[in-house]
Amino acid sequence: MQSKSIKTLSAILMVLVLSTLSCDFSFDLGGAKDPTATPEILQVTSAPLEPVTEPTQEPAEPAVVPPTSIPPTEAPAAAEPTQPPVPTDEPVAESQPYYTEEFDYVPENWYYDVLVGNENKADISVADGKLIFTIEDYDTYAYVFYEDYSYTDVYIEASTVNRGSNDNMVTLVCRYSDTGFYEVNITNGGLYYIYAYVESMDVGYVTLFNGGSKNINMGLKSNTFAMTCEGNEISLYVNGVLERTVEDNKYNMPEGLIGVGVSSFDATPVVVAFDYVFIDVP
Repeated sequence: MQSKSIKTLSAILMVLVLSTLSCDFSFDLGGAKDPTATPEILQVTSAPLEPVTEPTQEPAEPAVVPPTSIPPTEAPAAAEPTQPPVPTDEPVAESQPYYTEEFDYVPENWYYDVLVGNENKADISVADGKLIFTIEDYDTYAYVFYEDYSYTDVYIEASTVNRGSNDNMVTLVCRYSDTGFYEVNITNGGLYYIYAYVESMDVGYVTLFNGGSKNINMGLKSNTFAMTCEGNEISLYVNGVLERTVEDNKYNMPEGLIGVGVSSFDATPVVVAFDYVFIDVP
């Protein structure tokens, strides 16, 4: 009897020991259980969700990107319209020895003179970019001179248009002074003259040469005339053609102003317009 009781007690004790040991194991097929592990939560949705993470610190303030331009704080005041200044005087021509005078306005450095005839019957004006001679009396010689420079050797060219009587003459002048001057004259009838005007001893006009030219456009037409004074030689050009060169070995006009002119004869009115006067070296 005693041995059966001991066997029975031993069996009971064995069962208790096995029961106690079975509480210390988990059935985790991956290995020992991690006491800090957080269980994964699976959710079934129509679209996968990004994992939820807990923020570890407060988010920083978002960086402010400076604008590329600074908008105005207020609309700028509208600028008041300004009027261009009204000139009180006509522009003054720039003084230079060699240039083209186109008579866009009345040049203050040119002056006029009537050497022969009635000054009250000769009108010299500037209009529409032209220098206009209007002569209403017979045998009147009117001139304008460029007074800023005195020339020894010079080239003068002028473009003219006849608007009145065919009985007239266009003049180019070089070396104009108190001593005298040289001039070429071209008539509207096809003739030309080269003169020396000698002031001393009342000599007056001396003919150095005269002739006729087929290069002159007669009637109400335009022409371009030119002359050179170079040394003791005076040359005349008509519409680009050299007509004549003469030598003056007697009167020897040294230097002076340049000028242009218009003369009347036995018919009026004489109206001649100059488009330009070109001054250059010969």
